[in-house]
Amino acid sequence: MSDRRVVGRVARLHFENGLTHQEIAKLFNLSRVKVTRLLAEARQTGIVEITVHSDERPFFEVEKALADRFGLKGVWVSPPIESADSSNQPLDGRVLGVTGAEAMQTMLGQAKRVVIGLSAAVSSSAQHLPEFAAPELEIFPLAGGRAGRASGSNPQELVATVATATGGQGFQLPAPLIAADSRVYEALMDMAGCAAVLDEAAQADLLIVGVGTSQKVAPVFRQQVSQTDLEEIAHSAAVGDISARFFDAAGQALEEDLDSRVIGLSLAQMGRISHRLGIAGGLAKVDAVRGAVVSGLINYLVTDLACAQALLRDPE
Repeated sequence: MSDRRVVGRVARLHFENGLTHQEIAKLFNLSRVKVTRLLAEARQTGIVEITVHSDERPFFEVEKALADRFGLKGVWVSPPIESADSSNQPLDGRVLGVTGAEAMQTMLGQAKRVVIGLSAAVSSSAQHLPEFAAPELEIFPLAGGRAGRASGSNPQELVATVATATGGQGFQLPAPLIAADSRVYEALMDMAGCAAVLDEAAQADLLIVGVGTSQKVAPVFRQQVSQTDLEEIAHSAAVGDISARFFDAAGQALEEDLDSRVIGLSLAQMGRISHRLGIAGGLAKVDAVRGAVVSGLINYLVTDLACAQALLRDPE
């Protein structure tokens, strides 16, 4: 981290006085590359904030094509989140989160009750959500989580993040994501108040979820299931999941034993919520996102350019 005073001086000379990178470099006896890095640091640390006064969307044509192709009510496309070469290495993890936050703010501002499913993409979007007033909003977790040290991988933390940003009221679901067996499932639903919370969640008018892939299940899921469960998913027709509710290429639920032990809304219950926003990107997610949109599991989509273009290349 550079000296904040130096970063501030360089930023003011460039953005307020209009000096070029080369002119600043000469004044401070720096290299032009160093000036470029200092200006980037000024933005990253909040010394400089840039506001773009335009409603033009960078990938409007792609968004419209996706909406028309899959009958989606709303689409937001971010820059690619992976490198363009064969390595598929992650790029700046913020890009999908920034676009997801834009979509979340738009839809949360029109909702009365929202159900939120835990995923890395949804968590990133929530963290980029600006503060705005929605004090009447009720926020429910879609499914249970896990016990232990807070690490950003718990639905209660996600609910709290959105509640802080909006001033809304958050609700908790005191349960794991997966019950160990049917008896534990019944006990949790009967004794821990889970059934009542999920009944309320099912009445939401907005659903916000990530879309996972069956090829790489989320850590919170892997930690709560047996090797037999994992093998069952691997050998099934599953292409993706929403909070451990797995579905096939047509978006149909896989009613395996595992599905009966998930503490959360079912895919059928999710489908009855009027506005259903999915946030997922990357080429690894194409099959899962396709299944979710062709079936109507989600009717609003945030994705990245690479995933969007892959979806559009699919034959009708």
